[in-house]
Amino acid sequence: MKKQIIFILVLLLTTTVDSIGQNQSSVVEKERVEQKDFRTQAALFHKKLIEQRHPQILDARSQEEFNQAHLPQAIQIDPAVEGYEQQLDRLIKSQPVFIYSIQTGRSTKIANLLAERGFTKIYVLSPGISAWIGAGYPLEVSAQNKNRILLDDFKTALKSQEYVLVDFGSNYCPPCKKVLPVLDSLNSRSNHNIKTILIEIDANPDIIKDFKITSIPTLILYKNGEPIWKKVGVPTVTEILSEIDI
Repeated sequence: MKKQIIFILVLLLTTTVDSIGQNQSSVVEKERVEQKDFRTQAALFHKKLIEQRHPQILDARSQEEFNQAHLPQAIQIDPAVEGYEQQLDRLIKSQPVFIYSIQTGRSTKIANLLAERGFTKIYVLSPGISAWIGAGYPLEVSAQNKNRILLDDFKTALKSQEYVLVDFGSNYCPPCKKVLPVLDSLNSRSNHNIKTILIEIDANPDIIKDFKITSIPTLILYKNGEPIWKKVGVPTVTEILSEIDI
């Protein structure tokens, strides 16, 4: 009799634990389903934006980045600045909100906060502002940017040496910063057989558009002015050197 009671208690305990686990799994699954991905490709982002007479555009970058270049009519709101949430109070909940940054991290942070506040039409430019610039959409660029390179001068530079490696990126892009040590190592090992050019996307929209760069970092290796290798992301020195006749 005691064995039967113990067996029943164990069975009830097991059933209860399973039930709790299933309920927790259901909650997690429900949260996973309800979590929305706001990322929007540049073409659709632009299409939805121009449908608005007075679009609500948020630049989720720093003031310094914004001053270099930004989308027309954009409002700068940096999620890294304390109290930035209060700036969102000016937005109209019934109208769409368009958000962009270098990639999608900062813009998604703001998008999630807006969703919690009841906004339903939220668009995050993906994979970032480079997609907008690469597509040739309007951009307001500072004329004082010291990183500006004329398109014709850039094309000439591509033929200035047998091998020219172009790094399309931004000082404000974390993955782009990881490329710099690679380039330093490359230059020390290639016996100056390769020339490196850094193109800041904010300062050079004409180049980004002409060469159709839509994601950063992007690296392109040229031989006698012709592209022979391309990498989107952080490369290794070995990858690059394997394309060069040393």
